[in-house]
Amino acid sequence: MKAVSRKRLHRLANIAEVAATAGVAKATVSRVVNGTAAVREPTRRRVEEAILALDYRPSQIARGLSRGRTTKVGVIAPFFTHPSAVLLLQGAEERLTAASYEIVLYNVGRPEQVDEQFRNAVDGRPDGVLVIAMPPPAREMKRLLDARVPVVLVDFGHPAFTNTYIDNVAGGYIATRHLIGLGHRRIAFIGDPSINPYGFNSSVDRCVGFRRAMAESDLEIPAAYMKEGPHARHVAHRLTAELLNLKEPPTAVVAASDTQALGVLDGANNLGVEVPNQLSVIGFDDIEVAAYVGLTTVRQPLVLSGQRGADLLLEAIAAPYPLPTPIAEQLPLELIVRKSTGPPKLGRR
Repeated sequence: MKAVSRKRLHRLANIAEVAATAGVAKATVSRVVNGTAAVREPTRRRVEEAILALDYRPSQIARGLSRGRTTKVGVIAPFFTHPSAVLLLQGAEERLTAASYEIVLYNVGRPEQVDEQFRNAVDGRPDGVLVIAMPPPAREMKRLLDARVPVVLVDFGHPAFTNTYIDNVAGGYIATRHLIGLGHRRIAFIGDPSINPYGFNSSVDRCVGFRRAMAESDLEIPAAYMKEGPHARHVAHRLTAELLNLKEPPTAVVAASDTQALGVLDGANNLGVEVPNQLSVIGFDDIEVAAYVGLTTVRQPLVLSGQRGADLLLEAIAAPYPLPTPIAEQLPLELIVRKSTGPPKLGRR
């Protein structure tokens, strides 16, 4: 094998240079790199020495193509700048990057982008598709299934696809039972619109859990205590003002997310209502800022959910066709009690 000085190298070597240095064909270098066929031990050693001497780094894309793959994963995410979506994406990115996959992100920020981004993800011919926190629209289901591409849903259950999920009904129940256990009887709920063009159902399910806990304790839910609006902090702020200006305002609020709970805290602060002395507030998710503001919340393992979704997708990609039977992996919930909840105070207006 020709001697090579590493000091004189100023660019990445290519496969032809490795082959020339080792005195073998390029196909032999490819076989050594990809492990796709047996290579005699002396030849393998020469190739490996040439790779080391030249600091050769095979293209992941080229390696993928040699196996009939692209080493790309399409990730469909709605509102990917929202705190909970960021944590889900963080977990998925860690696993996919470690496996040397390129991530192609398809953001869904408007209703008309739902079909478009699902089509784009499939048309990009990825090795797999990861869908974050939203269901595939029924009209795109056939396209996904016909593409014979592994699809995994993260933080959303669906029988046709492997997925990670949490029990949102149980989460709403846990949050409400915490407040009832503290002695609250006038409890309101703030969530997302029950009908939405994205197919989101987490807020609706959390509301089911809220109603179930209230019913078990024979507690009335006045219509004025049920508030819904677009998922935004400022919207929750406005809805909280409506609640606190009622003749008989609630002593506690269950918010369908931490983002909305932060809006409740804003609204209470704006009206001079002390938390938790005059109003208890509980959220859902346990995003990073929740700990800083002392928000009681129901924690779902967002980063872990993204990691497990990516792991399941990588396993499906590695499996031979036909695709594995879909599996569903439920992740745990945990009540995190901080300073935003406490017993109701006597003498409240």
